Amino acid sequence: MRRPYGHSTLARVKKTILIAPFNGPLAAAIAAQARASGWTAALALAGGPRPDAQEAPEGADADSLALSYTPSSFVSVSAMVLHARNALGEIDAAVLVGDVSAIHAGFLGERPGELGSIVEEQCAGPLYLARELSHRFDARKSGRILLLAPERPRDAALGPVASLVSGAFEGLGAGLFTMAESAPWSAYGVLEASGLPERAAQFVLSLLDDPKASKSGRWIRYTGKSGIFGTG
Repeated sequence: MRRPYGHSTLARVKKTILIAPFNGPLAAAIAAQARASGWTAALALAGGPRPDAQEAPEGADADSLALSYTPSSFVSVSAMVLHARNALGEIDAAVLVGDVSAIHAGFLGERPGELGSIVEEQCAGPLYLARELSHRFDARKSGRILLLAPERPRDAALGPVASLVSGAFEGLGAGLFTMAESAPWSAYGVLEASGLPERAAQFVLSLLDDPKASKSGRWIRYTGKSGIFGTG
């Protein structure tokens, strides 16, 4: 039986990272690398109605904090971020994961309402999170937001819905980069093309730990190959 997430060991760690949504091998690898690098991890599980603390999900460290939220509801997103802040202290960085691989919706065969629900959750969720976090980082005069998206193979065809969601996530990053130019916080974008979650997680944490934020303000393609950070 998994141990419920507690707070006794969390208070000893100074840096806090929020990972949303916590789903898939990339998110799990980032959580593990964050813990190894001295961060406390708040893991946001999409789909829950309340930000109540949950038991440890698969791929999570037992000393992290798991919270549920409804991505399409700004009230739920705001409550989840507030709960994380109250439980762990100020959030120093956030990784927003945009993975369209789970979107298998058709187009002509789906009901309009079903299409709308998918788009609302997948597009509004990251938007609401970015808005809430940037507001808090503005008030704190510090913070980092990193958008992470697995790169699709060049020969992989995306349907209209997945293409829309993917483009919206990339556009959100571009907008955040512009905002961050005159803000006290930094924004990053990473396209993960290596297929190696653990190495990609190391790269993500190296960006968030870089005091100069030298690679912020743009999308970076991470290949895992030799070179400066394996980008190219």
